[in-house]
Amino acid sequence: MHVTLYETDHGPIVWVQRYSGLEYDISKHRAARAAAHLLPPALWRDAVVLVPDALPFLDREERSAPDVDAFRLDPPECSQPEQLPRWVPKFIKPRAEEQERPPADPATVPVRDAGLPDVDVVARAVGHDLPLWWRGTCTPDAVRRARTMGEGAAFTVADSTTAWPEHRERILAAYENKMHARFPQAWTALAADTLSTFEEARTKIANATGRGEGWYAPARPVAPEWPLAIETAVRTAAARELHLGYAAAELHEVRAAEAEQPWDSPYGEALWEAARSLAGHLVRYSPEDVFTTVNRELISTAGPVAQDYRAQLTPLPPQTVTKLRAKPTRRLLRLLTNETHLPTLKHYGFLTDAVERLAQLYTDPAGRWVAEFKPAPSHAGDADHPDLAVEWPTGKPPAGWGEHTVIAGDKSGDGVFALTPTPDGGLRIDPLPSSGGATEYTWGYPGTGPGHLYDALAAAVLDSWEDTSQWLNRLAGQRSHSSGLWKAIQATKQHDPLRIPWPKIVQWTREDQKAAAGQ
Repeated sequence: MHVTLYETDHGPIVWVQRYSGLEYDISKHRAARAAAHLLPPALWRDAVVLVPDALPFLDREERSAPDVDAFRLDPPECSQPEQLPRWVPKFIKPRAEEQERPPADPATVPVRDAGLPDVDVVARAVGHDLPLWWRGTCTPDAVRRARTMGEGAAFTVADSTTAWPEHRERILAAYENKMHARFPQAWTALAADTLSTFEEARTKIANATGRGEGWYAPARPVAPEWPLAIETAVRTAAARELHLGYAAAELHEVRAAEAEQPWDSPYGEALWEAARSLAGHLVRYSPEDVFTTVNRELISTAGPVAQDYRAQLTPLPPQTVTKLRAKPTRRLLRLLTNETHLPTLKHYGFLTDAVERLAQLYTDPAGRWVAEFKPAPSHAGDADHPDLAVEWPTGKPPAGWGEHTVIAGDKSGDGVFALTPTPDGGLRIDPLPSSGGATEYTWGYPGTGPGHLYDALAAAVLDSWEDTSQWLNRLAGQRSHSSGLWKAIQATKQHDPLRIPWPKIVQWTREDQKAAAGQ
């Protein structure tokens, strides 16, 4: 962080500007404590410490200043050494314990909130405008440059503020890998998104005046640019309309190609963004193609249903697992972690940690991957019940659920499955698909998680992609109809196992469908 001390008639004012970037990610309270390292302890109580937010880019011309948090340092009274009054004779000494009071510690001095002053008020107190920095521009090099150039100077820095640099890297990688030839519909979708980001970044940077009442911005991001040949290709593609039929067929190929890319591949990022864009265009036209993807769901195997599910998994060949450990693919990345932002993944090493915790990789009977993790050190004694990360389906359930199928879960929030006896005396266990919605299934109360479970069960019954998300709202106002399915979900206590026969779910769903249609 960069700290500036201003001596004013009102006492010391300490201006603390946090550097941009993940490596400098610290809280405002911790940043405020830096003032204690700059000031002698005798001035701590008199100082006002100010920590501003970064300047945001908005769609309109930006002139307002961000929030500035004020703090006070509150050292304990006993941390300040007492000074004897002059009239006390020198031969009178304080007790030994008073002489041994601990010195004031800048690293632990308490910090308390002291309001949100306006920047112009602070500027009048210090006698000149204060520097504020656009998000992403405050770096050690930029601060040194600003100090060299003097107060009020303005200069440009590399853009780490807008979304343009990431989009630029993706489109360059896509062009280099000939996405325009191999996946023309995906290229069209990616080109439109990239062009929109380019225009937005150019407008925001151009409209950012860099000055306001009581403040100025020393640095601004450089205007976006890209090679002329690629800009021409992107503008040409973005002007074309998607052919939804071709796009639906291409979506599967794009997803398959993206899954095999190295986890940190810019081309893999381009394929991922293109697939997301295509899915957005196709969700109403061809949902059966969109919802062939999977979500990540983390479950415990402490209960009998999850244990039986684990027992039907097939380990991937050891050589395949070894190869994936050494060179993780984007498919493995999405299975092992919830984080998808590459700079965050690289900085914090989330994938590296997850690979170290990986005990085994499996496939389920449908070919979806399942990762088994080593128990955390605090749960080393529970090695028989490891956590599983599951590629959870989002489409329609498989054929075969019938009169003997039971919908079951071990504990609220730990996955829901369909248990179907097989002719050979076995048991088939299928994850309950989310049908395009969330997979956080819970029960035992009237809330969002139980609503997700209701929607998934209702969607599994229907033959079409009818939207059931508003059913409960419609049914709530009907005194003549009370949903049996919704009652059953709420009646099961959160820590109790869920068991609902599939035929009853079918019956209740049909009743709700009829009642909701009558609203």
